[in-house]
Amino acid sequence: MNCEVIAEEAARTIVCAASSGFWWLTPVILATSAITAAVLSIHSIRTNREIARKKASLDLIVEAQSTDYFQGLRKAFHDIRTDEAGFEQIFAPTNPEIQKQRQMVLSFLNHYELIAMGIFDGILDEQVYKTYMRSIVVRDWFAAEPFVSHIRAPTPDSGAEVSAAAAFSNFERLAQKWAPEVKRRA
Repeated sequence: MNCEVIAEEAARTIVCAASSGFWWLTPVILATSAITAAVLSIHSIRTNREIARKKASLDLIVEAQSTDYFQGLRKAFHDIRTDEAGFEQIFAPTNPEIQKQRQMVLSFLNHYELIAMGIFDGILDEQVYKTYMRSIVVRDWFAAEPFVSHIRAPTPDSGAEVSAAAAFSNFERLAQKWAPEVKRRA
């Protein structure tokens, strides 16, 4: 049977049912069809949003891994993190080279802050990003925490003239959320 024949049979059944005392059958069938269509539409929209979040997360990871700019930021952060002098050397730098390195570290931390905001706002997929970056995010937060604490206090050498108490708060919240899992796996 083709679709036209099935549609004609369904229409005849509805008309016959309506004329033989089953007047309520037509509204029930229409309501059921409308509810089914709505449920399928909602499911489709949610599925498409989830796919878009995952794709955005993967695109962000790939971009961060492949651009020279981001690799430079990562290297600056890594160099400070692994240096014996640590982050204290960029608290109040006077050397132009160290000042540049401080700006690169701040840009690197801003990257994490934007990712955390995207995750908390539902723009990025937490599970995708967490699977790939969980340990690194937690490690980098705890390494940078003294520097962030310094930035948050509006002191003459913090580089902040006004309170920056919320600086990198989303990054901190994300790292704190993931930290227990990292500790369990270690």
